[in-house]
Amino acid sequence: MRTLQCPLSGAEILHNLSPARRAKTMSGGYCLGMPLISTTIDTPLCPMRAATTERGICLLEMGSPERRSRETTELEAAFGERMTDGTHPLLDLLLGELTAYFNGDLQSFNVPLDTPGTDWQLKVWSELIQIPFGQTLSYGELAARLGNPGGARAVGLANGKNRVSVVIPCHRVIASDGTLHGYGGGLPRKRWLLDHEQMHAGVALFAP
Repeated sequence: MRTLQCPLSGAEILHNLSPARRAKTMSGGYCLGMPLISTTIDTPLCPMRAATTERGICLLEMGSPERRSRETTELEAAFGERMTDGTHPLLDLLLGELTAYFNGDLQSFNVPLDTPGTDWQLKVWSELIQIPFGQTLSYGELAARLGNPGGARAVGLANGKNRVSVVIPCHRVIASDGTLHGYGGGLPRKRWLLDHEQMHAGVALFAP
C-alpha cells in the first residue's frame, strides 16, 4: 500500500514515500509515526468528518457511520496510529478551502493530501484531481485515460474507496449515459455537488 500526496503547490502528485520515513506494518500499510487528528466540519451540504496526519489530509467523509468507522479503521491500520479528536493547522486550512468552495469562490483545492491506497487506487485518485471544476467524465473515459479500456468497473471500485470526498472529486465521474451511479455520500449529495459546481462554473449538465 502506498500513499497519495499532493503538495501545497498542487503542482505534482507524489505516489512514493521515502523509505527512510516509512515502516511496513502487519496490515501491509505504512506506519509514519505521526498522529491522526480528526474533527467534524459543518458544511451547507452536511457535517463532514475530517482527519489529517502531519503530512496531509487523509479523510473527508460524508457517508454513513458504518462507512466512517470502516475508513477510520483502515487509516489507523495504514498509519499505525489511533485517530483522536483535536485541532491542526491543516484542518484549519481544509476548513477555509471548503468554506470558499461552498461559497463558489474556490475551484481547485491546494490543501496537501496523505491518503493510502493500492497502486491502481492512487492512479485513479490522481486522475480524479485532474477533472476540472464543473466538468464530468464517465467511468469508461477515466479508465481509458489510465490505459485500461474496459476498466470502468475497476474505476468505480477505486472511486468507492476514496476517503477524501470533494477534494478528490469522485463525484465528477458519472455513467456513460449521463446518469448518476454509486456515491458513498449518497446520490442526492452527488447531484448537489455537481449542480453547485456547474452553477458556479457557468455550465449546466442537468436539465431543470
